[in-house]
Amino acid sequence: MIYRMRTYRSTPDRIASSHEVFYEHVHPVHVKHGARFIGRWQTEDDRIVVIWEYDSVEECERIQKAVHDDPALVATDTKRKSSGLLGADREEILMTPTGG
Repeated sequence: MIYRMRTYRSTPDRIASSHEVFYEHVHPVHVKHGARFIGRWQTEDDRIVVIWEYDSVEECERIQKAVHDDPALVATDTKRKSSGLLGADREEILMTPTGG
């Protein structure tokens, strides 16, 4: 298993919109292509942290390409931009479990 953690920097005026766009438009496309949603969190300094699970790096890459190319997601680019999700300052990290 691997986990992909994305952290987005947001602003207070865009937080509610970013949650709405994520759950209505972004989340369903990822799930449709096989990503497993672990969770989404908001930090006290207005960052959004999202974690997805995959069987392998190769599966993650395949799913990410399918998500990126999905017409349903491409069609929401205007909403995603206004929510701060698209083009936001973001960091992505792949993680592997340590056991236990």
